[in-house]
Amino acid sequence: MKGIILSERIRYIHCDDEDGNHGILVLLGNDKYPTKTFEVNDQSDFRLGFHNFKVTEDTQLELETPVQELVNV
Repeated sequence: MKGIILSERIRYIHCDDEDGNHGILVLLGNDKYPTKTFEVNDQSDFRLGFHNFKVTEDTQLELETPVQELVNV
C-alpha cells in the first residue's frame, strides 16, 4: 500500500493485491466537514474522484475564508 499527498486535504492510497490495482481517494475532514472517500478502480475513476474532491476542497476553503467588508471611499 502506498499513500500520496495530492493537495492540502486530498490523499490517494494505492493497493496492489491479487484482485488487481485499485485505490481510495480521501478528502480529509476538519471540524466543520466530515472525511469523504471515493473508490478508484481505473484512471477514469481517479480523474472523476479527484476533480470532485478538488472542487469540494476549494469550495469549503472559500466558505471558511472571511469575506472582506466593502470600504466606502
